[in-house]
Amino acid sequence: MKLLSKTFIIITFAIGILASCGETQQVGKKTVPKYTGATVEFDSVNTLYSQEATLRIKLFGNKQIVLQSGDILYPKGVQVSMYNAQGIKTTTLRADSGRYEKNIRVYRAYGNVVVSNLEQQQTLYSNRMNWDQNKREISTEDSVKIVTPEEILYGIGLVSNDEFSRYRIKYPTGIFRMKENQ
Repeated sequence: MKLLSKTFIIITFAIGILASCGETQQVGKKTVPKYTGATVEFDSVNTLYSQEATLRIKLFGNKQIVLQSGDILYPKGVQVSMYNAQGIKTTTLRADSGRYEKNIRVYRAYGNVVVSNLEQQQTLYSNRMNWDQNKREISTEDSVKIVTPEEILYGIGLVSNDEFSRYRIKYPTGIFRMKENQ
């Protein structure tokens, strides 16, 4: 009889665990939707990433929301500064909002995105931008405008290294200056 009671308790416990893995959960006598929202929210967050004891990336968000999936939202603006191996700021990015998708390691910037390469004095304007940590590249499928000291380039779609020092516009338009061969 004791063996039957223990078996019943174990089976009941296992069914309870399996039932809790669904879209709803039992709270007392009520069935309520399972919570899938934020685990934590922060205001005015500075995140620093270093490599070999040298600051490489500084990220600031007016608000940061960490979801249960590990994704991170920046709904009130995001600013990113990138530094070279000598600790000198080389590239900046700012946008109205952003998102980090943990499972694919991609940051996404939305609204009035501005990326500046400080060394080469060139600035990229777009409405959306992605930064893939695995590939170490930025990209967009939206329209772009690039301003350099010599020209203004327009186009749709762009792929660049993450420092915005080498880039390719997929469908370029605009006025280009060509140097004549001597």
